[in-house]
Amino acid sequence: MAVQRVATRANWAAGNPILLPGEIGFETDTGNQKIGNGVEGWNKLHYYGSPGHWGEFSSTVEQTATADTPTEVTFNKTDPNGDGVRIELNSRITVDNPGVYVFEFNLQLSNNDTQIHDAHFWLRRNNSGSDGDVDATTTAASVIEKHGGVRGNNNLLIDHTLTLAREDYIELIWAPSNANVSLRAGAAITSPYTRPSRPSVVLNVYQVAAA
Repeated sequence: MAVQRVATRANWAAGNPILLPGEIGFETDTGNQKIGNGVEGWNKLHYYGSPGHWGEFSSTVEQTATADTPTEVTFNKTDPNGDGVRIELNSRITVDNPGVYVFEFNLQLSNNDTQIHDAHFWLRRNNSGSDGDVDATTTAASVIEKHGGVRGNNNLLIDHTLTLAREDYIELIWAPSNANVSLRAGAAITSPYTRPSRPSVVLNVYQVAAA
């Protein structure tokens, strides 16, 4: 089907027209579209499909934090092929367009102490203080102790789906109970076998629906 009518999101909402059955309305500032049914106005129609914005980010350095002190998880590497999702100020995962987005974090936790210690992680939206904390997003992990002179290591996966507006940003905050707990990267090795490097954190963000 060909695009029939185009306007900005604000103009579509203000006019609230009834599109003909099968008629497409396109938002020039978001890339989103709706398809008419001949009955409901624009504001009652659901968005159709998704422009498919995405991003992948990681960190190649070890990250530490003071015990029981909320600290932003940071990223220093970006997949250049990503589209519509970016990192600002090393920690703010920012979306260029409104939509429903899935955030998948993979964290490499390490403990250099001889006792087990905990770490808590949660999401923060559009704010550098606790006022931006997103309800019901806290995840706890217990990191095993050092053994045989080798650091204890745990892998933690965090997965959340959020509806975001244009220029919204999300940060992952963490607070270990002991400073010996870190997010640890690892170098590539060639002996006793070849293995690529290990990032301290990897984040995949992908849009699953327009909104």
